[in-house]
Amino acid sequence: MSAAASAIDNMSARPPDPNITSPFDFERDYGERDWRFYRGLVALCVEHAEPGPILDVGAGLGFFVEACERYGLRCTGLEGSAHAVRLARQRHPIDIRHHYLSRRWPFSGATFTAVVCNQTLEHLTPVIAETVLQESFRVLRPGGVLAINSPCLYNSYEAAEPTHINLYTPTRLRKAVCAAGFGSYRAFDSPRLLLGDSRPMTILLKILFRMMPFDLLSASANCIAYKPLAGPAP
Repeated sequence: MSAAASAIDNMSARPPDPNITSPFDFERDYGERDWRFYRGLVALCVEHAEPGPILDVGAGLGFFVEACERYGLRCTGLEGSAHAVRLARQRHPIDIRHHYLSRRWPFSGATFTAVVCNQTLEHLTPVIAETVLQESFRVLRPGGVLAINSPCLYNSYEAAEPTHINLYTPTRLRKAVCAAGFGSYRAFDSPRLLLGDSRPMTILLKILFRMMPFDLLSASANCIAYKPLAGPAP
């Protein structure tokens, strides 16, 4: 093991942040993925954010960071698991850093044009999740975008996952993101398949969900939100 890898392991021997994903869970959840899985998330950033550096919060094995790099976009990942950081660096020379999300992030204010929290908040305690939203606001440039993908509290399949300790509803997520200072909030949630997964039922539920986007009908708590162009200095 290299000196750098040993230092990372020593740093994570007693992680201050609870519920950091275990090596077993990484193998289970990421076993069949590669960077191509995250192309849609890259497209989301390109569509909604201005050109500039992107921050991936809770970067896991770094596949999104790698996808951005392959498309010529600058992206940095923060990840609390030393195991994941080591595997990511072994796989591809990407900028992924071992850092506990409960601590102030190692970036100056107004550094990034986009911050991505993809399937991250549900793994964090409410206090750390609040810190993530506050730090996201601080490191974003004015007009920068925050993109969040997470499962809904009422998604029974996701709620059964033991590592999901802090599930949001669309309403709760909106309140938390806006409380951190973000504006121009837009949810892009998916409906739960309450009536079966046949095509007619799926179409019907999507129509109902557009008309009545209630939390109980939602499978996810996803959003795009922007840091205001004018406001307090970071």
